[in-house]
Amino acid sequence: MENALLPSIPQLPYHTLYRLILSWLLTLNRRHLRVSLSLVAAYVAGLLWVRGAATCTAIAVGGRFTHDALNRLLIGPCLRGLLQMVALSLIDRRTGYLIIDDVLLDKEGKLMEGIHKLRDSKKRYVWAYNAVVLAWTDGRVVIPLSYRVWKPARTRNAKKQPSFDTYDGKLFRTKIQLATDLLQWAKDKDFTPRAVLFDAYYLNRDVLKFLKKATWEWVSCTKTNRNLKWQGKTYKPLQWQSLTGSITPHLPDWGTVRLLKLPPRRGEKARHLVGSNPNWSRSTIVRLYSYRWRIEELFRAGKQIASLNDCQCRTWQAQHNHIALAFVAYTFLVSQQRKRETPGQALKRLQKGEVIPLPEQKPGKVRPLRWDGIPKPRKHVHEPLCA
Repeated sequence: MENALLPSIPQLPYHTLYRLILSWLLTLNRRHLRVSLSLVAAYVAGLLWVRGAATCTAIAVGGRFTHDALNRLLIGPCLRGLLQMVALSLIDRRTGYLIIDDVLLDKEGKLMEGIHKLRDSKKRYVWAYNAVVLAWTDGRVVIPLSYRVWKPARTRNAKKQPSFDTYDGKLFRTKIQLATDLLQWAKDKDFTPRAVLFDAYYLNRDVLKFLKKATWEWVSCTKTNRNLKWQGKTYKPLQWQSLTGSITPHLPDWGTVRLLKLPPRRGEKARHLVGSNPNWSRSTIVRLYSYRWRIEELFRAGKQIASLNDCQCRTWQAQHNHIALAFVAYTFLVSQQRKRETPGQALKRLQKGEVIPLPEQKPGKVRPLRWDGIPKPRKHVHEPLCA
Protein backbone atom coordinates (compact mmCIF):
# COMPACT_ATOMS: atom_id res chain seq x y z
CA MET A 1 0.00 0.00 0.00
CA GLU A 2 1.42 3.38 -0.96
CA ASN A 3 1.93 5.98 1.68
CA ALA A 4 -0.79 8.64 1.62
CA LEU A 5 1.77 11.28 2.61
CA LEU A 6 3.88 10.97 -0.53
CA PRO A 7 2.24 13.93 -2.35
CA SER A 8 3.10 16.21 0.60
CA ILE A 9 6.82 15.40 0.62
CA PRO A 10 8.76 18.52 -0.48
CA GLN A 11 11.34 18.54 -3.23
CA LEU A 12 14.21 18.45 -0.76
CA PRO A 13 17.42 16.64 -1.79
CA TYR A 14 17.23 13.82 0.75
CA HIS A 15 20.59 12.26 -0.13
CA THR A 16 22.34 15.63 0.12
CA LEU A 17 20.77 16.25 3.51
CA TYR A 18 21.69 12.73 4.60
CA ARG A 19 25.36 13.16 3.64
CA LEU A 20 25.51 16.55 5.39
CA ILE A 21 24.09 15.14 8.65
CA LEU A 22 26.35 12.08 8.45
CA SER A 23 29.47 14.21 8.02
CA TRP A 24 28.31 16.33 10.97
CA LEU A 25 27.90 13.24 13.18
CA LEU A 26 31.27 11.83 12.13
CA THR A 27 33.04 14.84 13.64
CA LEU A 28 31.85 13.77 17.10
CA ASN A 29 33.55 11.40 19.48
CA ARG A 30 31.91 8.03 18.85
CA ARG A 31 33.46 6.17 21.76
CA HIS A 32 31.02 3.78 23.51
CA LEU A 33 28.46 4.37 20.74
CA ARG A 34 26.76 1.09 19.79
CA VAL A 35 24.69 2.27 16.84
CA SER A 36 25.23 2.84 13.13
CA LEU A 37 25.70 6.55 12.46
CA SER A 38 24.63 6.10 8.85
CA LEU A 39 21.30 4.70 10.05
CA VAL A 40 20.94 7.54 12.56
CA ALA A 41 21.71 10.11 9.84
CA ALA A 42 19.10 8.54 7.56
CA TYR A 43 16.40 8.77 10.23
CA VAL A 44 17.33 12.32 11.30
CA ALA A 45 17.37 13.47 7.68
CA GLY A 46 13.95 11.90 7.21
CA LEU A 47 12.52 13.82 10.17
CA LEU A 48 13.49 17.08 8.46
CA TRP A 49 12.64 15.88 4.95
CA VAL A 50 9.10 14.56 5.36
CA ARG A 51 6.15 16.91 5.48
CA GLY A 52 3.31 15.47 7.52
CA ALA A 53 3.70 12.39 9.72
CA ALA A 54 7.37 11.36 9.67
CA THR A 55 6.83 7.62 9.98
CA CYS A 56 9.39 4.95 9.12
CA THR A 57 7.41 4.22 5.94
CA ALA A 58 7.56 7.87 4.82
CA ILE A 59 11.28 8.15 5.64
CA ALA A 60 12.03 4.92 3.76
CA VAL A 61 10.78 6.60 0.56
CA GLY A 62 14.06 8.52 0.57
CA GLY A 63 15.67 5.28 -0.55
CA ARG A 64 18.54 5.12 1.92
CA PHE A 65 17.25 2.45 4.31
CA THR A 66 14.18 0.26 4.45
CA HIS A 67 11.30 0.54 6.88
CA ASP A 68 12.48 -2.50 8.83
CA ALA A 69 15.99 -1.08 9.31
CA LEU A 70 14.61 2.22 10.60
CA ASN A 71 12.21 0.40 12.92
CA ARG A 72 15.06 -1.69 14.34
CA LEU A 73 16.90 1.54 15.10
CA LEU A 74 13.97 2.76 17.21
CA ILE A 75 13.50 -0.45 19.18
CA GLY A 76 17.26 -0.94 19.63
CA PRO A 77 19.63 0.41 22.31
CA CYS A 78 18.93 3.69 24.06
CA LEU A 79 19.89 6.75 21.99
CA ARG A 80 19.73 9.34 24.75
CA GLY A 81 23.50 9.12 25.07
CA LEU A 82 23.81 10.14 21.41
CA LEU A 83 21.84 13.33 22.07
CA GLN A 84 24.00 14.11 25.09
CA MET A 85 27.17 13.54 23.09
CA VAL A 86 25.99 15.85 20.31
CA ALA A 87 24.92 18.60 22.72
CA LEU A 88 28.06 18.53 24.86
CA SER A 89 30.26 18.90 21.79
CA LEU A 90 28.55 22.17 20.81
CA ILE A 91 28.22 24.17 24.02
CA ASP A 92 30.41 25.77 26.65
CA ARG A 93 29.64 24.19 30.02
CA ARG A 94 31.08 27.12 31.96
CA THR A 95 28.72 29.75 30.54
CA GLY A 96 25.08 30.04 29.62
CA TYR A 97 21.93 29.05 31.49
CA LEU A 98 20.17 25.75 32.18
CA ILE A 99 16.41 25.46 31.70
CA ILE A 100 14.12 22.78 33.16
CA ASP A 101 10.64 22.18 31.79
CA ASP A 102 8.38 19.37 30.59
CA VAL A 103 6.57 18.82 27.31
CA LEU A 104 3.39 16.88 26.55
CA LEU A 105 3.51 14.58 23.51
CA ASP A 106 -0.07 13.63 22.68
CA LYS A 107 -0.72 10.48 20.67
CA GLU A 108 -3.60 9.14 18.62
CA GLY A 109 -3.89 5.71 20.26
CA LYS A 110 -4.17 4.52 23.85
CA LEU A 111 -2.61 1.06 23.37
CA MET A 112 0.99 2.32 23.53
CA GLU A 113 3.27 1.22 26.33
CA GLY A 114 3.40 3.70 29.19
CA ILE A 115 0.89 6.15 27.71
CA HIS A 116 -1.34 7.95 30.18
CA LYS A 117 -4.28 10.34 30.19
CA LEU A 118 -2.83 13.77 30.95
CA ARG A 119 -4.09 17.35 30.96
CA ASP A 120 -2.74 19.61 28.23
CA SER A 121 -2.35 23.40 28.08
CA LYS A 122 -5.95 23.78 26.89
CA LYS A 123 -7.17 21.94 30.00
CA ARG A 124 -8.21 18.89 27.99
CA TYR A 125 -7.38 15.29 28.88
CA VAL A 126 -5.48 13.51 26.13
CA TRP A 127 -3.49 10.29 25.79
CA ALA A 128 0.12 11.43 25.89
CA TYR A 129 3.69 11.01 27.09
CA ASN A 130 5.29 13.58 29.37
CA ALA A 131 9.02 14.27 29.02
CA VAL A 132 11.08 16.40 31.42
CA VAL A 133 13.76 18.20 29.38
CA LEU A 134 17.00 19.91 30.36
CA ALA A 135 18.21 22.53 27.87
CA TRP A 136 21.09 25.01 27.59
CA THR A 137 20.82 28.55 26.29
CA ASP A 138 23.00 31.61 25.96
CA GLY A 139 19.96 33.85 25.63
CA ARG A 140 19.86 33.55 21.85
CA VAL A 141 19.89 29.85 20.87
CA VAL A 142 18.73 26.83 22.85
CA ILE A 143 20.13 23.29 22.67
CA PRO A 144 18.47 20.25 24.32
CA LEU A 145 20.92 18.43 26.60
CA SER A 146 19.03 15.46 27.98
CA TYR A 147 15.57 14.31 28.99
CA ARG A 148 13.67 11.82 31.14
CA VAL A 149 10.26 10.46 30.22
CA TRP A 150 7.79 10.28 33.08
CA LYS A 151 6.21 6.86 33.66
CA PRO A 152 2.75 6.51 35.21
CA ALA A 153 2.36 4.60 38.48
CA ARG A 154 0.96 1.09 38.33
CA THR A 155 -1.89 1.88 40.74
CA ARG A 156 -3.18 4.71 42.94
CA ASN A 157 -5.03 4.46 46.23
CA ALA A 158 -8.20 6.25 47.33
CA LYS A 159 -6.18 9.38 48.18
CA LYS A 160 -4.61 9.37 44.68
CA GLN A 161 -1.23 8.45 46.12
CA PRO A 162 0.92 6.56 43.55
CA SER A 163 2.33 3.11 44.10
CA PHE A 164 6.09 2.61 44.41
CA ASP A 165 6.36 0.98 40.96
CA THR A 166 5.34 1.94 37.42
CA TYR A 167 3.43 0.10 34.73
CA ASP A 168 6.51 -2.00 33.81
CA GLY A 169 7.52 -2.77 37.40
CA LYS A 170 10.32 -0.18 37.71
CA LEU A 171 10.60 2.41 40.46
CA PHE A 172 8.08 5.25 40.20
CA ARG A 173 9.61 8.74 40.06
CA THR A 174 7.82 12.06 40.02
CA LYS A 175 8.65 14.86 37.59
CA ILE A 176 10.39 16.70 40.42
CA GLN A 177 12.66 13.70 40.99
CA LEU A 178 13.34 13.43 37.27
CA ALA A 179 14.26 17.14 37.21
CA THR A 180 16.75 16.68 40.05
CA ASP A 181 18.21 13.68 38.20
CA LEU A 182 18.82 15.89 35.16
CA LEU A 183 20.41 18.61 37.28
CA GLN A 184 22.62 15.99 38.93
CA TRP A 185 23.66 14.77 35.48
CA ALA A 186 24.62 18.34 34.55
CA LYS A 187 26.64 18.68 37.75
CA ASP A 188 28.45 15.41 37.03
CA LYS A 189 29.35 16.79 33.58
CA ASP A 190 31.03 19.82 35.22
CA PHE A 191 28.39 22.40 34.27
CA THR A 192 28.71 25.78 35.98
CA PRO A 193 25.68 27.74 34.71
CA ARG A 194 25.13 31.38 35.46
CA ALA A 195 21.60 30.48 36.58
CA VAL A 196 18.99 27.72 36.38
CA LEU A 197 15.62 28.80 34.99
CA PHE A 198 12.27 27.08 35.60
CA ASP A 199 8.59 27.80 36.18
CA ALA A 200 6.57 27.68 39.38
CA TYR A 201 5.99 23.91 39.27
CA TYR A 202 9.70 23.17 39.79
CA LEU A 203 10.08 25.68 42.64
CA ASN A 204 10.09 22.70 44.95
CA ARG A 205 11.89 21.75 48.16
CA ASP A 206 13.92 18.97 46.51
CA VAL A 207 15.03 21.22 43.65
CA LEU A 208 15.95 24.05 46.02
CA LYS A 209 17.98 21.73 48.24
CA PHE A 210 19.94 20.48 45.25
CA LEU A 211 20.60 23.99 43.91
CA LYS A 212 21.71 25.17 47.33
CA LYS A 213 24.13 22.27 47.66
CA ALA A 214 25.47 22.89 44.14
CA THR A 215 25.71 26.67 44.84
CA TRP A 216 23.84 27.47 41.61
CA GLU A 217 21.77 30.61 41.24
CA TRP A 218 18.24 30.38 39.85
CA VAL A 219 15.23 32.40 38.69
CA SER A 220 11.65 31.19 38.77
CA CYS A 221 8.03 32.22 38.85
CA THR A 222 6.20 31.49 42.11
CA LYS A 223 2.65 30.47 42.87
CA THR A 224 0.41 33.03 44.56
CA ASN A 225 -0.24 30.78 47.59
CA ARG A 226 3.41 30.14 48.56
CA ASN A 227 4.33 31.21 52.07
CA LEU A 228 7.15 33.75 52.35
CA LYS A 229 8.44 35.45 55.48
CA TRP A 230 9.08 39.17 55.47
CA GLN A 231 9.68 41.46 58.45
CA GLY A 232 8.85 38.67 60.90
CA LYS A 233 5.47 37.82 59.34
CA THR A 234 4.30 35.21 56.84
CA TYR A 235 2.79 36.48 53.61
CA LYS A 236 1.68 35.06 50.30
CA PRO A 237 2.37 36.76 46.95
CA LEU A 238 -1.38 37.05 46.51
CA GLN A 239 -1.46 39.48 49.45
CA TRP A 240 1.01 41.84 47.73
CA GLN A 241 -1.42 43.23 45.18
CA SER A 242 -0.03 46.74 45.66
CA LEU A 243 3.59 45.65 45.17
CA THR A 244 5.22 47.90 42.57
CA GLY A 245 8.92 47.49 43.28
CA SER A 246 10.66 44.48 44.79
CA ILE A 247 11.28 43.11 48.28
CA THR A 248 13.67 40.59 49.84
CA PRO A 249 11.61 37.99 51.75
CA HIS A 250 12.81 34.70 53.23
CA LEU A 251 12.06 31.56 51.18
CA PRO A 252 11.97 28.27 53.13
CA ASP A 253 14.67 25.72 52.13
CA TRP A 254 16.74 28.48 50.54
CA GLY A 255 17.06 31.79 52.40
CA THR A 256 16.74 35.42 51.37
CA VAL A 257 15.52 36.00 47.81
CA ARG A 258 14.29 38.92 45.74
CA LEU A 259 10.59 38.96 44.84
CA LEU A 260 9.00 41.24 42.28
CA LYS A 261 5.64 41.54 40.58
CA LEU A 262 5.09 41.77 36.84
CA PRO A 263 2.08 43.69 35.53
CA PRO A 264 -0.68 41.41 34.23
CA ARG A 265 -0.97 40.75 30.53
CA ARG A 266 -4.22 40.86 28.61
CA GLY A 267 -6.49 38.11 29.95
CA GLU A 268 -3.87 36.88 32.45
CA LYS A 269 -3.15 37.38 36.12
CA ALA A 270 -0.13 39.16 37.54
CA ARG A 271 3.02 37.05 37.91
CA HIS A 272 5.54 37.08 40.72
CA LEU A 273 9.19 36.35 39.89
CA VAL A 274 11.75 35.12 42.39
CA GLY A 275 15.52 35.46 42.07
CA SER A 276 17.87 33.49 44.28
CA ASN A 277 20.28 36.41 44.64
CA PRO A 278 18.78 39.28 46.68
CA ASN A 279 21.36 41.65 45.18
CA TRP A 280 20.01 41.22 41.67
CA SER A 281 18.13 44.16 40.21
CA ARG A 282 14.59 43.98 38.91
CA SER A 283 15.74 44.24 35.28
CA THR A 284 18.21 41.37 35.77
CA ILE A 285 15.55 38.99 37.10
CA VAL A 286 13.10 39.90 34.32
CA ARG A 287 15.78 39.43 31.67
CA LEU A 288 16.90 36.05 33.02
CA TYR A 289 13.35 34.74 33.30
CA SER A 290 12.68 35.80 29.72
CA TYR A 291 15.40 33.33 28.66
CA ARG A 292 13.24 30.50 30.02
CA TRP A 293 10.90 31.01 27.08
CA ARG A 294 13.60 29.61 24.80
CA ILE A 295 12.67 26.08 25.83
CA GLU A 296 9.06 26.73 24.79
CA GLU A 297 10.43 27.72 21.38
CA LEU A 298 12.37 24.45 21.37
CA PHE A 299 9.20 22.43 21.99
CA ARG A 300 7.25 24.31 19.32
CA ALA A 301 9.98 24.01 16.69
CA GLY A 302 10.58 20.38 17.66
CA LYS A 303 6.95 19.52 16.96
CA GLN A 304 6.56 21.64 13.81
CA ILE A 305 9.96 21.07 12.17
CA ALA A 306 11.71 18.06 13.74
CA SER A 307 8.62 15.79 13.96
CA LEU A 308 8.91 15.45 17.74
CA ASN A 309 5.27 14.45 18.11
CA ASP A 310 4.89 12.22 15.03
CA CYS A 311 5.98 8.77 16.23
CA GLN A 312 3.04 6.39 16.68
CA CYS A 313 4.99 3.24 17.55
CA ARG A 314 3.46 1.04 20.22
CA THR A 315 6.63 0.24 22.18
CA TRP A 316 8.13 2.39 24.94
CA GLN A 317 11.68 2.06 23.62
CA ALA A 318 10.70 3.30 20.14
CA GLN A 319 8.98 6.37 21.57
CA HIS A 320 11.97 7.06 23.82
CA ASN A 321 14.49 6.86 20.97
CA HIS A 322 12.33 8.95 18.65
CA ILE A 323 12.45 11.83 21.16
CA ALA A 324 16.26 11.64 21.21
CA LEU A 325 16.55 11.62 17.40
CA ALA A 326 14.06 14.50 17.04
CA PHE A 327 16.17 16.58 19.41
CA VAL A 328 19.28 15.63 17.41
CA ALA A 329 17.53 16.88 14.26
CA TYR A 330 16.71 20.17 15.96
CA THR A 331 20.31 20.50 17.18
CA PHE A 332 21.54 20.01 13.61
CA LEU A 333 19.36 22.92 12.46
CA VAL A 334 20.80 25.06 15.26
CA SER A 335 24.30 24.26 13.99
CA GLN A 336 23.22 25.45 10.53
CA GLN A 337 21.67 28.72 11.73
CA ARG A 338 23.04 32.03 10.63
CA LYS A 339 23.00 35.11 12.82
CA ARG A 340 19.44 36.15 13.73
CA GLU A 341 17.97 33.13 11.97
CA THR A 342 15.42 30.70 13.42
CA PRO A 343 15.58 26.91 12.93
CA GLY A 344 12.61 27.15 10.57
CA GLN A 345 14.38 29.71 8.41
CA ALA A 346 17.48 27.52 8.41
CA LEU A 347 15.42 24.57 7.15
CA LYS A 348 13.91 26.66 4.34
CA ARG A 349 17.40 27.70 3.30
CA LEU A 350 18.51 24.05 3.29
CA GLN A 351 15.59 23.20 1.03
CA LYS A 352 17.00 25.66 -1.50
CA GLY A 353 20.42 24.01 -1.31
CA GLU A 354 22.12 26.82 0.65
CA VAL A 355 24.26 24.90 3.11
CA ILE A 356 26.73 26.33 5.64
CA PRO A 357 30.02 24.38 5.31
CA LEU A 358 30.78 22.43 8.47
CA PRO A 359 34.08 23.25 10.20
CA GLU A 360 36.76 20.60 10.04
CA GLN A 361 37.02 19.01 13.46
CA LYS A 362 38.97 15.92 14.41
CA PRO A 363 37.16 13.50 16.71
CA GLY A 364 40.13 13.49 19.08
CA LYS A 365 39.49 17.13 20.02
CA VAL A 366 36.22 16.22 21.73
CA ARG A 367 36.60 14.95 25.28
CA PRO A 368 35.59 11.28 25.69
CA LEU A 369 32.16 10.98 27.27
CA ARG A 370 30.27 8.19 28.95
CA TRP A 371 26.62 7.32 28.60
CA ASP A 372 24.65 8.67 31.58
CA GLY A 373 27.50 7.99 33.98
CA ILE A 374 27.50 4.25 33.15
CA PRO A 375 30.97 2.68 33.61
CA LYS A 376 32.93 1.85 30.50
CA PRO A 377 31.42 -1.35 29.05
CA ARG A 378 33.46 -4.41 28.28
CA LYS A 379 33.73 -5.88 24.83
CA HIS A 380 30.63 -7.58 23.40
CA VAL A 381 28.43 -5.98 26.07
CA HIS A 382 25.43 -4.04 24.78
CA GLU A 383 24.36 -0.76 26.32
CA PRO A 384 21.37 -1.08 28.70
CA LEU A 385 18.01 0.18 27.55
CA CYS A 386 16.69 3.49 28.84
CA ALA A 387 15.00 3.34 32.22
